[in-house]
Amino acid sequence: MLALALALAAAAPDGPVRLATYHYPRYDRAKALEPLRVLLQQRLSRPVIVEVLATPDALRDAVRAGTVDIAMTNLSSYLGMAGTRRLDAVAVLDVPAATLERYRGVLLARKEAGVEAPAALPARAGALRYAEVLPGSTSGALVQSIYLRSLSTDPARFAVRLWAGTHDGALAMLLDGRADVAALAEEPWRNASPEVKARMVQLWRSEPLPPGPLICVSRVGFDCGAVKRLVLSKAAAPAAAELARGWSETEGAARFRKVRRDYAQFRRL
Repeated sequence: MLALALALAAAAPDGPVRLATYHYPRYDRAKALEPLRVLLQQRLSRPVIVEVLATPDALRDAVRAGTVDIAMTNLSSYLGMAGTRRLDAVAVLDVPAATLERYRGVLLARKEAGVEAPAALPARAGALRYAEVLPGSTSGALVQSIYLRSLSTDPARFAVRLWAGTHDGALAMLLDGRADVAALAEEPWRNASPEVKARMVQLWRSEPLPPGPLICVSRVGFDCGAVKRLVLSKAAAPAAAELARGWSETEGAARFRKVRRDYAQFRRL
């Protein structure tokens, strides 16, 4: 650990390290990042500041613009960072299998909308209102967009495209008639009452989705290799466990692990 601390300190120029993620109303993401911020600050021997950006797309744009050094991503924002120079996915939370199995996206429709099967969407989209969660949401926008493209349509072809702000909000838009079709994570749908489910049609359900990795962008005097060794060490386990509490899709994770081929299938889409 002494060698790692020296490597981190030697790599650090003046100025703060910028640690970022994106906002979601259900979680205090700044609180979730705080133990990791403290650990990095101690080992880097320089200030580390946290920024919580408005959406996953805003996080993607900040990383691509070079205004973020380290970021906790989701799948959508990470895929959008492809091609960013000197970017490394340094680790991913080691999520329990049960949590991974539950993290999926669904595409739902109100029964009153008259859409009984996905095949009807290309012809009907121009007359329907479509709700998504947030720009860059993985389970509430991205995977449904990929699926819609496989049907030769996309969200832009709907009569109205809405942002619900939360997954529960997307379901609420269907229930109160503000939307006809909605993209959201499976959890609110899985937990819905029989009365709610009786009013909806499940058009599609995704395969399990991986969480986004912790990424780092190297720059002059900033060593992402040393950051990677730190977060994969036992010293980072408490920070990893606290970070995991800030996302439903990482619930129960207690450490970071190496990034393997978690994202290969999505890079081809």
